[in-house]
Amino acid sequence: MNDITRSAFLKKAAVGGGAAVAAGAAVGLLAGPAAAAPTEQDLAWVRFAVTSEFVWAEYSRQARASGLFRGDELRALERANAALNAHFTTFRTTLEGFNEPAIDKADLEVVLPADAFGTRSRALSLGRRIGALCVHAYLGALTTVADSSIRKLFAQVVASDAEILAYLTGLAGPPIGDPFPSVHGLPTASEELARYLP
Repeated sequence: MNDITRSAFLKKAAVGGGAAVAAGAAVGLLAGPAAAAPTEQDLAWVRFAVTSEFVWAEYSRQARASGLFRGDELRALERANAALNAHFTTFRTTLEGFNEPAIDKADLEVVLPADAFGTRSRALSLGRRIGALCVHAYLGALTTVADSSIRKLFAQVVASDAEILAYLTGLAGPPIGDPFPSVHGLPTASEELARYLP
């Protein structure tokens, strides 16, 4: 039997115990039962997404606390933060559902550039950079993930993340997007994300 974290144990206990029950519950939330176990690459994409959504949520938390945004902008950042945290939780639950070790927030540390919130322009630039990384990476996931329930989750999250990115882009200037955004593979996306981790 694989070692599991305390949080994974408590989650399994909450849904009735047993690996099969936990796996069925998590997958059922996404898109019904999967035909086969996900590949290691599928799971690697999910682990990447847990980390990337955490990084972007931490950005949005710090942006809200920076004093650079007010009123409707601050409320929009609050909604974005809630969405990003929901994505983090769902990707994390997906890992648990496939009997993979959970990644807790306590396991992650984010290091954003020291001057990231020195000005509004720098804050928006960083948010757009992190958001674009997520969107381009998840497009890559959609082209390589084999498990249909995981692929559906990435499709839902990339649509949500694209809305947040478009909002930040609009704050920085007229939102003129690329008609064919680039698609990142996991190695490229991981290398880009690593700049925000210690």
